[in-house]
Amino acid sequence: MELRHLRYFVAVAEEMSLRRAAERLHIAAPPLSVQIRKLESEIGADLLARAGRGIKLTEAGQVFLEQARKTLANAQRGAELARQAANGEIGHLSIGYNAPTGFRVFPKVLSSFRKQWPSVHLTFHAHTISQQLNGLLHETLDVGFVWLPIPQEEFDVHELVHEPLHAVLPAGHRLAKKQAVTIKELSGEPLVLLPRTLDPETVHQIEQLFRKAGAVMNVAYELENALSMINFVAMGCGCSLLPEYTRAIRHDAVVYRPLRSPKLAKTLAIVKKKGQRGLAETFFRFTVEKLAEGTDTRTSST
Repeated sequence: MELRHLRYFVAVAEEMSLRRAAERLHIAAPPLSVQIRKLESEIGADLLARAGRGIKLTEAGQVFLEQARKTLANAQRGAELARQAANGEIGHLSIGYNAPTGFRVFPKVLSSFRKQWPSVHLTFHAHTISQQLNGLLHETLDVGFVWLPIPQEEFDVHELVHEPLHAVLPAGHRLAKKQAVTIKELSGEPLVLLPRTLDPETVHQIEQLFRKAGAVMNVAYELENALSMINFVAMGCGCSLLPEYTRAIRHDAVVYRPLRSPKLAKTLAIVKKKGQRGLAETFFRFTVEKLAEGTDTRTSST
């Protein structure tokens, strides 16, 4: 049984005339009659009966008409939903993210995205860079937000935000009164940093800054998130180097000071698996365009 057979029958039942139904369907009456008889044979019941010069529905035909209409409506709805899903208008979107995304991206993107695509269900996963890249490759994540650099052969990548690193100091520290701080001035100071396993690139870049400045890098504590690092600085356990977004985490016992040259900046990017379409493509493009409003963004690889 094909959908066209259901459409034929519904037309005949609604018109109560093979001729009028044939005109409505833009086919000839004899072939339409043949198809109706084939449908009745397949079902094993008469659906139509002669009524003078016209036709009427049998009891079986009345029951089948109701179900045929539902089936056609469901098929049409299914096709529409499939089209919307293919165009990235409905469905489920799994998003990987890191801490700065919550400060620099989500406030500018999520509300507008949800208004434009209210039928898209969003889930969020706070993952490390390696976890996000693995999730994207295995398609357990649709898009991610990571610090660059990353291997780009298998990903579409667009730079979103450039975050300069700031020195984070206890409010009573000897350097807190300065307008800016040099790496040399941090030589030997106890440092509170992220573990190398979580952000090896940034740790390496900081090491390079200390080496080039002829400064001693003294890592006292390794903590897994910026809030903990700021709290340790506030307790006087050391100084830190953190991206500018962390200034939104206010603490009266902490001051932020820009680094004098050479400076270090981190780049936040949105990424997806190359060739990934549908919702991943929709969200990727929407985010890039939204962040570009009043912001200088640059495409790294697309």
